[in-house]
Amino acid sequence: MAQSGDHFEFPDGSTYIVRSPSSDSGGDEVEMEFVLPSDCLPPPPHVHPSQVESYEVIEGSLDVVIEGEWITLGPGESASVPVGASHTFRNSSGELVRVRNWHRPAMKFEDFIEEMCVNMEKAGIRTKYDPRTLIYMSMAMMDHPETLRPSRNCPLYTSDAADDLPALSLG
Repeated sequence: MAQSGDHFEFPDGSTYIVRSPSSDSGGDEVEMEFVLPSDCLPPPPHVHPSQVESYEVIEGSLDVVIEGEWITLGPGESASVPVGASHTFRNSSGELVRVRNWHRPAMKFEDFIEEMCVNMEKAGIRTKYDPRTLIYMSMAMMDHPETLRPSRNCPLYTSDAADDLPALSLG
């Protein structure tokens, strides 16, 4: 069980720090700090079937997509993701981003983060470019369906960014 101050370091250089574990609030919430390097691997689009997720930027800027709408948050700005809304986030700023994050109720969110981190470390995953990274993220999601589930209704790229991708030739 995660404790206040626990650090979970991921292969892309991201660090998730437990600021207030769910045990401090009787399960009402978990507060974490995300330290995200530029171009870190975004979580797969997902939904929380019974939780509200909130972000507050401490330093830098964070892109968040909620139900297909991208917003960029700067220091002191916040956003909340309603229960069941498809979402993800990314750091495309070119600089480090620090974000406070809450899940209400906690629903074992810190256990999900810890499991994902520990399993990637045990597997020897050392870089975000290791193809197993997304597999291990997905496996942890499947182990915690009460906390989060994959979503297919959330774009990872804006339409402008998609226009810059190379064309796929099938012929």
